[in-house]
Amino acid sequence: MIDVTLTELAAWTIGIAMGIVVLFEWISRWSAAGAERRSLRKRVTCRLCLLVVEDEGRERTFRCPHCGADNERGRNKSLG
Repeated sequence: MIDVTLTELAAWTIGIAMGIVVLFEWISRWSAAGAERRSLRKRVTCRLCLLVVEDEGRERTFRCPHCGADNERGRNKSLG
């Protein structure tokens, strides 16, 4: 039989509970970071009126719903 004092039992219980809380906190942060990455992939900024829209289309160009300008997806490094 295992001999455990009340102090040891309380310490183990608190330690295990704290470990579970830390584990769930890590899972929550990992999940939120993934959701933020997925949201950032869908965001498109109009280069004319600077409206930020989440668009799930796959076309290379995006038509702004506010001003109607055509914009390219991704980073455009051309000047002008």
